[in-house]
Amino acid sequence: MKTGKKISLRMKAIILISLFMLTTYPALGTILVHQARVSTKIQINERMLDIVNTAAAMLDGDVLDRLTAEDKDTPEYKSVYNTLVRFRDNINLDYIYYVRDMGDGTFTFGIDTDPVDPGEFGSPVVYTDALYQASQGTPSVDEEPYEDAWGRFYSAFSPVFDSEGKVAGVVTADFNAAWYDEQINRSQQTIVISCIIFLTAGIMITIFLTDQFKREMEAIKANVGEIANDLDLLTKEYSEKEGEETDPEGISDTDHRSGNLGGQAAETEKADDIQALGRRISVLRDSLREYITHTTTLANSMITAMASDYRCVYHVNLDENDGVCYRNDPGDPQQTKAGIHFPYLERFTWYAENYITEKYREGFLSFIDPDNIRDKLSTEPIIAYRYLAERDGRQYYEMIRIAGVRRAEERDDHMVHAIGLGFTVIDAEMRDAMAKNEALAEALTLAEEANRAKTAFLSNMSHEIRTPMNAIIGLDTLALRDEKLTKQTRDYLEKIGGSARHLLGLINDILDMSRIEAGRMVLRREEFSFRQMLEQINTMVMSQCSGKGLKYECRMLSHVDDNYIGDDTKLKEVLINILSNAIKFTEAPGNVTMTIEKTASFEDQSTLRFKIRDTGIGMDKEYIPRIFDAFSQEDSSTRNKFGSTGLGMAIARNIVEMMNGTIHVESEKGVGTEFTVTITLKNAENQDKNLNNLVDLSRLRVLVVDDEEVSAEHARMVLNAAGIRTDISLGGEEALRMMEVRHLKQEPYNLVLLDWKMPGHDGLEIAKEIRKSYSSETTVIMLTAYNWDEIIQKAQEAGIDGFISKPLFVSNVLQEFQHIARRNNLGIFSEKKRADLEGRRILLAEDTEINAEIMMDILSMEDAEADHAENGRIALEMFKNSRPGEYSAILMDIRMPVMDGLEAASAIRDLKRPDAKKIPIIALTANAFDEDVQRSLQAGMNAHLTKPVESEHLFRTLGELIYEAETQ
Repeated sequence: MKTGKKISLRMKAIILISLFMLTTYPALGTILVHQARVSTKIQINERMLDIVNTAAAMLDGDVLDRLTAEDKDTPEYKSVYNTLVRFRDNINLDYIYYVRDMGDGTFTFGIDTDPVDPGEFGSPVVYTDALYQASQGTPSVDEEPYEDAWGRFYSAFSPVFDSEGKVAGVVTADFNAAWYDEQINRSQQTIVISCIIFLTAGIMITIFLTDQFKREMEAIKANVGEIANDLDLLTKEYSEKEGEETDPEGISDTDHRSGNLGGQAAETEKADDIQALGRRISVLRDSLREYITHTTTLANSMITAMASDYRCVYHVNLDENDGVCYRNDPGDPQQTKAGIHFPYLERFTWYAENYITEKYREGFLSFIDPDNIRDKLSTEPIIAYRYLAERDGRQYYEMIRIAGVRRAEERDDHMVHAIGLGFTVIDAEMRDAMAKNEALAEALTLAEEANRAKTAFLSNMSHEIRTPMNAIIGLDTLALRDEKLTKQTRDYLEKIGGSARHLLGLINDILDMSRIEAGRMVLRREEFSFRQMLEQINTMVMSQCSGKGLKYECRMLSHVDDNYIGDDTKLKEVLINILSNAIKFTEAPGNVTMTIEKTASFEDQSTLRFKIRDTGIGMDKEYIPRIFDAFSQEDSSTRNKFGSTGLGMAIARNIVEMMNGTIHVESEKGVGTEFTVTITLKNAENQDKNLNNLVDLSRLRVLVVDDEEVSAEHARMVLNAAGIRTDISLGGEEALRMMEVRHLKQEPYNLVLLDWKMPGHDGLEIAKEIRKSYSSETTVIMLTAYNWDEIIQKAQEAGIDGFISKPLFVSNVLQEFQHIARRNNLGIFSEKKRADLEGRRILLAEDTEINAEIMMDILSMEDAEADHAENGRIALEMFKNSRPGEYSAILMDIRMPVMDGLEAASAIRDLKRPDAKKIPIIALTANAFDEDVQRSLQAGMNAHLTKPVESEHLFRTLGELIYEAETQ
């Protein structure tokens, strides 16, 4: 009977593994291809966005807002064009341009840099979802390609924002769709080829491994056969030996039978002995393998652990004087490479002679001696030696540490034969420890001397300072009772009294230093005005800085409440102490800056961080750890020039720690010092209790003018948080343009907060310009970090209504605003005088019939009459043919056929008749952007009202403008 050939185990394994790989690899390849496509697309999109975001950052949104097709030869147009061209050439792009959002879901070309066939300014652009997203402020990339006259593309879009945060245009870069798809296909092809290679390699490896497995099995089979033969030989020899010891002739049949049975029993016993021997050999072999594995694991674990902390690690066989590097220092070219064996004692002796300083060399050589190592490791698990090394002209401290691979007590001979050895640099730790030891010795000496002088010092200070300070405070109080004092003198006396009381508080705390150290000082928990505390600190510090020629600035980095619960006296003491030191150790021209920031808020508590930075002489790094010690002074030549008791920083630290806060200092010699104080205060319940109800915050519109963007943004943040609508300007010229736009919109700023010192035109010059154009509709308050006493006269002449100190608080602004209103007998939101609209004739230019009818109905509500013109040309002719004074005002739509509103208004102003120059012309339009308002102003219009117009707003604007025109 014929049977098929039996398949071998090896061939079965190859077939099964190959089938498994053929099944799983295509599925895995499909997943990888998909992931590669997604990943590649994300990478390409990110690269495209990086390009357009960079280009967008190079453009000015305010410039893009102003550009029109007629500006092609202007410097601004050429500047934008050249910027995009340079970017295109540097990045090697085909197409880059910016797109304008027309506001009705359509987009048009701005400036296109295509040298061959550029898109015309104002011509339509293909709409995509990504373009729309960018017009809303989010950079985007097309998910699918689109086609236009220039080809098939994927485009990346990035918005350009103007100064008010609105999207002025969208920078667009087109990327050829064929290139885009090629990048994705290339990554997919790479994945497919890789899968094929891995599949082929996997099958080849399987064949190779199974072949190796077959060979191993054959070798095992051969060994088993040899062992079986050896057992047969042993059994045969044993039988022969027993046969020789028995006499066959003197044995009966019974004995022969008995002997035969005994021989069989002996053979059975011998076989059992051999089996038992085999089992013992197997057990011994397994124990030996386990022991070797355990020992190797222990050694490797120790070496790995040491390698994480040491720059180089070695294994040394002391018996054979053999060393091998497990981990080497890549920065040391003289070191033996990892895995290389070397003679241990000779190599380490060479290292000592070449790199260890003479003072430590002999100790190092003694430490590495094998006999010395064995002796010390017999009682200690780890031994170490520290020494000073010298390399490339630089000295540094280093440590060698040694541990036995097996401890001495774990060995029968109680001796270590192999060790792990590591080197590590400990320069910073050693020098720090030495510096601390020296500092401790010096501090101990100073403390002993200070303690002896402490009692006498405090007693003398109490008598010598408290007595005159009490006299100053008393005389100041008496002087303030004089009702004939001028306002300025009274202000000076109040500041003197406040500073004197604060100084007395500092003296009291200094005299109570012993009580602080004993832990008997108690902090108050009272509600206080954070604003007033800061004003007192700034008043004192500004005066000191001004006298020394330093610039002082206090800035808020985030919103801080007006009121908190805590001990303001102690907090003020800490801050003034640090600020006074900053002033003392800073020479002119220098800067002292304090920043305040709320870093966290949880439940009813807020964490505040104060940073005080100066540009003074700084401190040595070695002295910084001792700065908060009592009676501590830096040991340098500056000590004689800047003398002090050495208690200030110790008191400050104690107070801060009692407030559960932290104080930290960083300093560099010759550069300056920065103190960071972090404390947590309890929030007061009613933060707005000082705000007067006379002011409707929602109606108040404020303009902040400050050249420092951080200060301006902080002011806007603080005022917006209180519900006050606030705009900012970083320069005087820009501020005047913004006021002009708001005036034309009939939404003027009620209040302008104007920084005093700005580059170009300072606050006084801008105030004069404001007063020329807006004499009474706006209140102007000077916002400054300086002492304004020296410019009061000039400020009043320029039209400044009041002053506020930086940093800004809402309560400061409102109190000063209300004070000015009461002083000038003004209403907070004053209304201008209006003319009665009854019987007035209004010329209405509107091309949409329904809009004209609605507007005429609205005017009839005030008994005013209206004549309708269908476009600007008809409106011009109707005004030309009217009698002077027949029309009281003109309401002019902007977008109209034949002649638009701007052309019509300009033409009316050019007419040679007495009322052409002064008749109010009011724009009625859906165009609400600032550039639209500017165009209305340039055309000669008096106001710019945005559709839909509220009737009350229209009546008020007409009445006020007609009254002004008739009373000129």
